[in-house]
Amino acid sequence: MVLALSLSFHRPSSVFEQTSLKDSNKYYNLIIKQQAKLKNDHAILSTHTQMESLDVLPDSTTLPLVLKACARLNAVDRGKRIHDCVARTDLINDVRVGTALVDFYCKCGFLEDAVNVFGEMRERDLVSWNAMLNGYVGCGCYEEAISLVTRMQKEGLRPNSHTVVALLSACGEVSNLRLGKEIHGFCLRNGLFESGPHVGTALIGFYLDHDVRVSRLVFDMMAVKNVVSWNSMISGYFDIGECFNALKVFLRMVMDGVDFDSVTILVVIQACAQLGSLKLAMQIHAIAVKKYRNSLFIANALLNMYSEIGNLEISRELFDTIPSYDVPLWNSMISTYVEYGYYEEATSLFIQMRKEGIREDERTIVILLSLCEKLADCLKEGKSLHALASKNKMKLDAPLGNALLGMYAEQNCVASVKKVFSEMSHVDVVSYNTLILAMARNNFRAEALELFTTMRESVLKPNSYTIISILASCEDETCLNIGRSLHGFVIKYGIEINQSLNSALTDMYMSCGDEATARNLFDGYLNRDLISWNALIASYIKTIMPTKLC
Repeated sequence: MVLALSLSFHRPSSVFEQTSLKDSNKYYNLIIKQQAKLKNDHAILSTHTQMESLDVLPDSTTLPLVLKACARLNAVDRGKRIHDCVARTDLINDVRVGTALVDFYCKCGFLEDAVNVFGEMRERDLVSWNAMLNGYVGCGCYEEAISLVTRMQKEGLRPNSHTVVALLSACGEVSNLRLGKEIHGFCLRNGLFESGPHVGTALIGFYLDHDVRVSRLVFDMMAVKNVVSWNSMISGYFDIGECFNALKVFLRMVMDGVDFDSVTILVVIQACAQLGSLKLAMQIHAIAVKKYRNSLFIANALLNMYSEIGNLEISRELFDTIPSYDVPLWNSMISTYVEYGYYEEATSLFIQMRKEGIREDERTIVILLSLCEKLADCLKEGKSLHALASKNKMKLDAPLGNALLGMYAEQNCVASVKKVFSEMSHVDVVSYNTLILAMARNNFRAEALELFTTMRESVLKPNSYTIISILASCEDETCLNIGRSLHGFVIKYGIEINQSLNSALTDMYMSCGDEATARNLFDGYLNRDLISWNALIASYIKTIMPTKLC
């Protein structure tokens, strides 16, 4: 009785202080099992440490529990040490222990070690094969996963529902529709749909990449569905733009009394926003708040929904009813005002935010920098926001850094653009493009080309906007060779040629005096719309060739 009470209160040390069987692995193993039921991984490893100090090994039923705890806590060194100890005992030949080691190495990302353990196992059961299969899928080795199942069947083992779920995931990743259909047939012939909702849910997810109608047929056939099944169907419709069907499935879910979760309601809120129906939005709002009245995350999604629909009045009413120090909520409301051109309201709300003691974050500054572009004293306000970011020791990562780069570039403050770029903790293609454009616009052609070279030598790849930015500096005959080289680069590296790049290349050739190439380029456009014609006409006017207009 003393033992049972001690276990229930999870105090293993008290057990050993009260019993003479302190060195017995029976009691240690009993405690580990109890701790596993309580899902207390740290306690499991603590008990295992005590066992190690007494040279006591877990048995074949509890050793897998210790390895599972190691995997969940990413205690790789501990798991490897256990493997070394087990390898010197007969436990290494136990199928449960071998399977646990395979599972441990797979979940910790050591696939090669998992494959080695799996290959050395004298006996493998279906659980062992499934552990290796999940390891391959989890590490992105989808073809190997498919081959493993073929090998498993040759050895006489029959796939179960766990095998099927993992295999369907692999088939989906490599778009193997034929095999996926074969698995579907296998499930129907062997009654695997009756094992629970997991197989049906996996098939829904697999078919969503190919034909949503088949996914819906599978969904409707399922006798038992869980919330993941419903979410898969709702998300599937939403992802292909069938928002009304997504809402219909959700309403059926509600009418059937299925308890939806936050994933469900977030997708439904987004679908409602895309439909733009205020009536539907208010219905979804009413359903959402019944379960998530105090969720700031859901409140933020609802606020954004009303904003996308264009009803700022309800957005603000909702915002005002939430007593919150949640910065993302304030950011959403400020961003909404900026998006719809209510600049005074956005500024006023930011001032109110600061008065209430809510500290702005990087996202707040990015939103306000986009507002600065609309103001007459953009540079002054932008510098103030930059100073505020520096005062708050905000990290100049890509979003904030790029917003500052863009603001300074628009004001032709080349020195400030260069300074921000040099201080950024991480730069991306947008960062380079903005700096290159600032250089090109302000006649720092050599520096722009040097940056282009640096960018090419890095892991970042130039895109069409990079080329457009450099072409902005090619304004006379001396730049023709540079322009031609850039055009050649576009063709050689398969950079997407969009309307903007076409216009920039045409303008470059015209500005550099190569009218024939410019016209040939223009004549080769597949889609010559009003913008394309305007760009060509503007180039003629700029190069003082009005007679060519006709």
